[in-house]
Amino acid sequence: MGSVFGSFKRTFLNKKFIGFCLIGIINTFNTAFFSWLAHLKLQQNISAYIGYFISLTVNYVLNSVIVFKNRLGMRRYLRFLLSYVPNFLIYTLVSLLTINVCHIDQFWATVLATMAGAPLTFVIIKLYAFGNRSKAKK
Repeated sequence: MGSVFGSFKRTFLNKKFIGFCLIGIINTFNTAFFSWLAHLKLQQNISAYIGYFISLTVNYVLNSVIVFKNRLGMRRYLRFLLSYVPNFLIYTLVSLLTINVCHIDQFWATVLATMAGAPLTFVIIKLYAFGNRSKAKK
């Protein structure tokens, strides 16, 4: 049990995870804002996806520069996007349930959906998008 707690502590109780979460707060509001903006012209479910994808680019830049201290690059950006596939699936499920079943406002549905996938997404981007295999050559 101590090994599991130690692993959890090393993964989630550190500066990188805290930075990821703080950027996640910014990204959550970016997602909600861009979703809201798109929903002025489009259906709510479609606007939720638009907000999500626009905010991913901002999220990539902030995480690259601030949290993982890596140079920006197209290969790393594509790996970052692939790292968000599980998050996107969680986001889709939670968004559909909260908007269509629970009738929660689109903004708050986006906040809940974004928060639901954060821990898994952090682990995936840490290992896959910003791990040793994707370090920029200096």
